[in-house]
Amino acid sequence: MTSPALRLHRAVMAASLLVPMLVFAAAAWWNRGEVLREGTDAVDRTSAVMQEHAAKVFDTANLILAWVADHVGRLDAEAVAAPATSDLLRSMASSFDQIVSVWVADADGQVRAGSQAWDPSVSIADREFFRVQRERADAGSHVSAAFTGRATTIASFAVSRRRSDAAGNFAGTIHVALSPDYFARFYAEAAPPFRHAAALFRADGAILVRQPALPGAPDRVAPTSPVFRRVGEGQARATFTDVSSLDGRRRVYSYRRVGTWPIYVSFGADADSLLDRWHGNLRVYGAVAAAAALTLLLVTWLALRGARAAEAAEAALRREATARAAAEARQAAEQRFRAVFESRAVGMAVLDLASGKMLVANDRLLEMTGTDRKAFEAGDWDWRRVTAPEHVALSENARREAQADGWWQPFEKDYLRPDGLRLPVRVSSAPLPGEPGRVVVLVQDISEQREAELRRDLLMREVDHRAKNVLATARAVLRLSRATSLDGFVREVDGRIGALAQALALLSNTQWHGVELDLLARQELAVFLSGAEGGPRAELRGPAVTITATAVQPLAMAIHELATNATKYGALSRPHGVLTLEWEVLAEQPERLRLVWRERGGPPVTVAPAGRGFGSRVLQATLTRQLGGTLSLCWDPKGLRCEIVLPAARVLARAEAVMLA
Repeated sequence: MTSPALRLHRAVMAASLLVPMLVFAAAAWWNRGEVLREGTDAVDRTSAVMQEHAAKVFDTANLILAWVADHVGRLDAEAVAAPATSDLLRSMASSFDQIVSVWVADADGQVRAGSQAWDPSVSIADREFFRVQRERADAGSHVSAAFTGRATTIASFAVSRRRSDAAGNFAGTIHVALSPDYFARFYAEAAPPFRHAAALFRADGAILVRQPALPGAPDRVAPTSPVFRRVGEGQARATFTDVSSLDGRRRVYSYRRVGTWPIYVSFGADADSLLDRWHGNLRVYGAVAAAAALTLLLVTWLALRGARAAEAAEAALRREATARAAAEARQAAEQRFRAVFESRAVGMAVLDLASGKMLVANDRLLEMTGTDRKAFEAGDWDWRRVTAPEHVALSENARREAQADGWWQPFEKDYLRPDGLRLPVRVSSAPLPGEPGRVVVLVQDISEQREAELRRDLLMREVDHRAKNVLATARAVLRLSRATSLDGFVREVDGRIGALAQALALLSNTQWHGVELDLLARQELAVFLSGAEGGPRAELRGPAVTITATAVQPLAMAIHELATNATKYGALSRPHGVLTLEWEVLAEQPERLRLVWRERGGPPVTVAPAGRGFGSRVLQATLTRQLGGTLSLCWDPKGLRCEIVLPAARVLARAEAVMLA
């Protein structure tokens, strides 16, 4: 008959297999949910980024359509077909990366003006975006299906608007062709680093953009697609998991409607790809669980063997055998813990909660904090000194939480390394079996995760900031420019948009780190600095200073307006007129940058101008209100003298660097 002791040992042997398996299964299931939740959040955030980007692009196209419609609406058919109209459309299209071309067509589908060269014999009457506007007076701004341009031979899709004559009859169309490749590049940059599929499609299922491209794939969303089914049910946005109708793979989807447009963006991530990190965790958990189970099984078997031997031995021998088994069990447990502790997967240490002292630490943790084993054993290492000051209180709160509950909720903080760099980490804990008041601390390096989040946020802020600035400046130029003729209006707008574009090009070349003032002035006054037609008519003098990125565009517009005024009414309107632009940094506090513009040899100035044109408003807006400076105009009989004084802290890159330091 089996003794109670033997039955108990057999039960413990079974538990040594079942308990690690159950713990492994529970930990794996919990970690799977966490990994999927984080992946789903990343998919949802990416679709939100795509929606915001698409809304800005389509709203920009709509603004361009409205402006072109207003412009050509004031022209007769001959003026619309004049080269000046195409030149204006070409200048406008070249300012936006997302635009392939801009076109104006008559009621028969013949192109009358465009931003690209075209064959006059080719008609667009068969194009969807033309037919919709011809057949429906209430079509509004219509987004067409994807096509290849006949003039550009570039893959595109169009946003079109109806033209009507004075009687309300159909008079043709205006359409902007947008680049699918532009959207695809943006989706590739914004997507998280796992297998995915991004798309831009119409409410009727026509696919406008697919990233990555799938050769041979249909150009419409399948009616059985889980995304298209929900769109058909009237859901403007949703995040869910379903099986793809394209390849049968399970994916996490997120889609959103783009504003009030009948357009949707969708982003899907392969569920297996999201679980790659979980699979890696399973291998670690499985190895630990297997080692624990095998060790427990071995210890239990040894205890069982000792128990059987003890039944036939004297009481003293049984006690000795039991003591020996217990000692072996403790030694095996220490070996198991040491094996896990010395692994380099994560930083580990044993913390005494009462004293707050790290009793032992593995090499991975010491490597994270930039110290070595010798310094740790000498007592020269303290987790408080290597923790960022603003996170010390957070760590102390976690220690107090562990004193009350036996462990703390995982939290994030930064380590300060000897090289001055910060290392972001996630810190968690677990009770140390058999040693109350002590916990095992696990430290995970999360620097790659932080860098990915920073890159994504920076990209979105930069895209949003630059798009808003460029659109606002361009709209102001178009709205405020005045001219007595179409050619004059085109020259005014082209010059001002050109000055803005030149400033943007300089900033792009320096990656928005500022532009040398000499280079900025030379670019704006290049035609007057050359030796053609009797020698240079402009001279630049001043030390080498760098203008901050935020001040480059306003200062470029101001120099352009001064040069335009000199060309029309000042020194540069006469063959022998000259101008001088000088600048210097005034040393008194606060430090300031002074620019002096002098004109000589122009028409005699008898009285200051009575009115204020666009140029005067630009100078006041950019120099005084935007840059916080002062502007002084002196109408000397010999020519205009303009003095500009700007705060160095707002316009000079070196001054900005000193303030940040």
